[in-house]
Amino acid sequence: MVGASFACAIAPTNLSIALIESVEISDDKQPSYDDRGISLSPSSKRILEYIGVWEEIHTHVTPIKKIHVSNQKKFGFTHFAASDVEAAELGHVVIARSLGNALHKKIKKFKNIKLLCPAQLQGFTKTDSKLSLQVLSSGGSETVHTKLLVGADGSHSMVRELAGIETKKYDFKQTAIVTNVTTQRPNNYTAYERFTPHGPIAFLPIGENRSVLVFTTLADEANHYLGMSEEQYLETIETEFGRRLGKIQEIGKRRSYPIFFVEAIQQFQENLVLLGNSAHTIHPNAAQGFNLGLRDVAGLAECIYSALEKKLSVDNINILNAYLGLRNSDQQRVTEFTNGIATSFYNNSSLFTPITNTIMLLFDCIPEFKYLFLKRAMGLAGYQPRLVRGLNL
Repeated sequence: MVGASFACAIAPTNLSIALIESVEISDDKQPSYDDRGISLSPSSKRILEYIGVWEEIHTHVTPIKKIHVSNQKKFGFTHFAASDVEAAELGHVVIARSLGNALHKKIKKFKNIKLLCPAQLQGFTKTDSKLSLQVLSSGGSETVHTKLLVGADGSHSMVRELAGIETKKYDFKQTAIVTNVTTQRPNNYTAYERFTPHGPIAFLPIGENRSVLVFTTLADEANHYLGMSEEQYLETIETEFGRRLGKIQEIGKRRSYPIFFVEAIQQFQENLVLLGNSAHTIHPNAAQGFNLGLRDVAGLAECIYSALEKKLSVDNINILNAYLGLRNSDQQRVTEFTNGIATSFYNNSSLFTPITNTIMLLFDCIPEFKYLFLKRAMGLAGYQPRLVRGLNL
């Protein structure tokens, strides 16, 4: 959805855009109990408002007004509230299908966006100052010529592979098991995250009594939990998390996602740039990945708008240099933050326990520390693209 968001962001420039999607998009399917939820930061809300998508999804989002964080079997815990930063909410959770449908609906309104779906990029060659892409779809093979190829095709990016861009990789040896649950008590727009030695357990609100449950376990134990009966699995969750939300009354289908870190050694080449997870796949422990990708969308769109105003061609390498200069510090800050959580909180080492407990206490004892932390988590701290700052391109 990062690629679709970028297409919507730059479509008003009247550039000719081809959007290659591997999975067929359908906006006529009925919502399902098992639809996946995505956490959206306030920075993402501003970007989606600008591209005209928020108005389509606002009835499908649930605000996060409070966050409760605890450390299993340890002293430290802390609370965050929207009032800590004088905001109405700390973020939202949206049903992924609703966001995808809204983006699809928006894309169809732009005559300068050609949607190739379902289709796959087979390869590309450089010709003069352009790239010639070989694209395979149900209608056969076709060639698409472009001055700028934006690879927003995920952690296992084909664009990155075809470009020969090397990566730094790290396997966290963890798996996230995601499902939707209905709880006995209302969540009161509160997100919960509990750190355990095997990874975080999180409840993200998607309705008054519904939440997205993310249970992170060691990778070699994932099949054990996936193979449990519903009763066994619910007992495990309640043992690990407790009954802050009462008993779990309904549980949906469990899906598993391996957790790993990927960072492209270089984010762009001549006529090519990586965006979102293809450039940086991070640990989901702070729900930052998609939000970081949308800020990248805002940054690249801003640099392209600026270049076009100066009568520069979209393949001018200065655009990509400016983009990296705008986005690098935020990318590195978020990467270090999520890696730091994974290193410090998911172990039983007595070395880290005093550190993590102290960090938790500092949030409640020093309001300025909490304020800065929340602003960073909301994607609003540091130098950000214009759309994040509430300005137009």
